[in-house]
Amino acid sequence: MITIQCVDINDLKPDLAAYLSEKLPAVPVIRTNDIVLDPLTRESEISIDDVCTYIETFLTRENINDCILSVDGDKILVNTTSERKINVIRPDFGLLACPHCGLVTPYKEEMDVHIRIHYLF
Repeated sequence: MITIQCVDINDLKPDLAAYLSEKLPAVPVIRTNDIVLDPLTRESEISIDDVCTYIETFLTRENINDCILSVDGDKILVNTTSERKINVIRPDFGLLACPHCGLVTPYKEEMDVHIRIHYLF
């Protein structure tokens, strides 16, 4: 498993997780300050270099040029070169989206139950 610590780009975590799930044979799990990439099968191996390349591509696509990636074993740290944190302003439509599968609903209770179901299986 590979852990991506993204404290400085916390607002971009769901988008980065979705991007990585499209590019890598892994399931991203979003936690408080990081994303954990869990391989789909035991045979599928995830390269740290590939993950770093995809993170850099994602940041470039989002026009974020002041980030540095540091690798420490199975951890990748994403830090900004400036003291600021990357904040993304998104319009609020009153809809909630599941970070695991993308289900959209306006009801918080339904989303809470839905997310719990992901962890049952």
